[in-house]
Amino acid sequence: MSTVEAAESPKLILSRLKRERPVCFRPEEFFEENFDVDTFLALNRKSFTLESLKKDLENYSTTIQNSLVELINRDYADFVNLSTNLVGVDQTILKLEAPLIDIHADINIISQSIDSEIQLIAEKLDLRSQIRNKEEILHGLMSIEKLTNKIEQLIDNQTDEKESLFERVASEYSQLQFYVNKNEDIPFVQNMRPRIKKISDYLEGGLHKSFKSGLINNDKNSVTQCLRIFTTLGRVDQSEQLFADAIIAPIIEEIVSKENLRSSGLEGMYCQILDALPQATALVLSLTSPSKDNELRSFDFMGNATFPTIVSKICTKTPSLFAAGDPKQFQKSYKETIKFISGFEKQCQYKERVANLRQHPSYKNFIAKWSLPIYFQIRLQEIAGSFEHQLLSPFTYNSERQEDSVEDKSNRGVMYELPVTEMLELCIRRCWDEDVLLRPLTHRFFKLTLQLLRRYAVWLSDIPTSSEELIISDICKAVHDSYLVVDKVPGLVQTLTAEKVPQFNQEEILSISCKDIMDSIPVLAEYVIEVVLKNCEKALEQTQAVPRLYRRTNREMPTEPLGYVSQLVGPLETDIYNSQLPEVVKQDWCVRTAHHILSRYSETVNEILVSLRKTEDSLAMLKRGRKSAQAATTTPTFTDEDRIRAQLKLDVSELAAKFDAMGIPKGEDFEKLQNLVAKR
Repeated sequence: MSTVEAAESPKLILSRLKRERPVCFRPEEFFEENFDVDTFLALNRKSFTLESLKKDLENYSTTIQNSLVELINRDYADFVNLSTNLVGVDQTILKLEAPLIDIHADINIISQSIDSEIQLIAEKLDLRSQIRNKEEILHGLMSIEKLTNKIEQLIDNQTDEKESLFERVASEYSQLQFYVNKNEDIPFVQNMRPRIKKISDYLEGGLHKSFKSGLINNDKNSVTQCLRIFTTLGRVDQSEQLFADAIIAPIIEEIVSKENLRSSGLEGMYCQILDALPQATALVLSLTSPSKDNELRSFDFMGNATFPTIVSKICTKTPSLFAAGDPKQFQKSYKETIKFISGFEKQCQYKERVANLRQHPSYKNFIAKWSLPIYFQIRLQEIAGSFEHQLLSPFTYNSERQEDSVEDKSNRGVMYELPVTEMLELCIRRCWDEDVLLRPLTHRFFKLTLQLLRRYAVWLSDIPTSSEELIISDICKAVHDSYLVVDKVPGLVQTLTAEKVPQFNQEEILSISCKDIMDSIPVLAEYVIEVVLKNCEKALEQTQAVPRLYRRTNREMPTEPLGYVSQLVGPLETDIYNSQLPEVVKQDWCVRTAHHILSRYSETVNEILVSLRKTEDSLAMLKRGRKSAQAATTTPTFTDEDRIRAQLKLDVSELAAKFDAMGIPKGEDFEKLQNLVAKR
């Protein structure tokens, strides 16, 4: 049997099984490497019974056995040849075994020899490394002894000038510290510590004294040499602290105080600090420019020494600055502080220094001490609270501000009809008032602006569900103001936020808020139209009384419309047509309301005419039964139906005139009504 045929036999078995005897499971599962009997049964018993599963497994087993028999019968000659071809193979293998064993032994001997040589070489390399390390340690210890003696001789002799001596000592001391740090755990170094400490104290004391003296006397050469020594010793931060303590601290101590804050004010105190700094820092700033060719560029006396000292004194001596309880004073103090920081940054002279200053912990902590979230919460309660208070009586001006609001109207050139809309604009303007806004809170005040607009939209949509008694004219004023808000506020907000809000698509965001306001208008429209129609129903009831005016009476033919027509159109004319609604809205509401009025009036007129026709028909039948009486009676010129139809015709004409006066198109419905009252 060939290898290909043996590999393909399982596939042949599966194809035959699927073709001849379909089963309820996948036969391929038995060929998977991770096949598990329990998993197989658990999966298949959910879909099939154990009896059907058992039956299919037996069929599958029978098919496999039959396939195996067929395979053996088909390839029987190959099986026989396989056993014949293997005769004598074991003898050949035995002949090869002995030489292979000998080769393996020789290889093991050579491998062991090589391993031993490698181990010997590794031991010698390790020994050499230890010797080298000890030589380095010895060299370092000798250098420590040599440098210590040399420095002590320099100090004892002191033949050079003090600045030159410090510079030479600092150079030698820097090398000494290198070897000491490298071998600090060795007992010899520990024994040398007292001598090294004495050198350090001498160098530090003399250097500090010389640096302070140079700063006070404005000695450029002395300060330059001291800074160079600090750089050599790696004590830049120490020199910056010395500068802060010797020069900056006394100046700030004299300026920053509660007494000076009360007398000069915060702005005056900040100006005094900025005026005093140039003279105090001029020398060190000229020596430590951050240019690449300056060996003293690693110093930053403004960011690492001057500003932290100022901030520390301000936080310690005037902590009341950071209290947000008085928002007006807090906002003023914060703006003056930001102005001071801006002035300080200008005195740093270099962009690199300003960048370092803004990353300094003292800078970040100073900015963080200003409780901006608390300030915003106070302003939020103030602004949103006043708007919510006005929403309690949205249609009524507060007596305290009624006169002022009218004056504000004339100044702004926009006439709102409701005080709540007046308050909305005042609150939005308040958000961006220079006496309220702080730049870091710009995003929050912009959000508050959007929240005010959203609150106004919610109030509009809630008007129909209000528990208070509503006046239609007030609702129309609300709609009038809504259109003014949508038309004016986006431009107003963009004007107020110009140069205050980062550039982004404000127009799109404000359009969403305006859409919320406009979405409230249809709710108000439905409510107003419904109320107006209810007020018109009383006049419709009077329409039912028209037949009684002319039935069985000798009245003349009517020449004037009845008064109910004016009452029918009166609520529409008074509440909508004569309101402050925008013309487009007014026209739309009038047309919609007129359509409903016309529809109901047409129904009422139709009922009257149908009832009138039935009555006339009944009377005609009654008259035909009284022939003798009819012979003696003279037929009247006009019947009751003629008078009633004539009256309705006059009323419909009057209704048409009312609609024409309000510019309401009559359309097909009105024409049908005219035809209804005209036909006999």
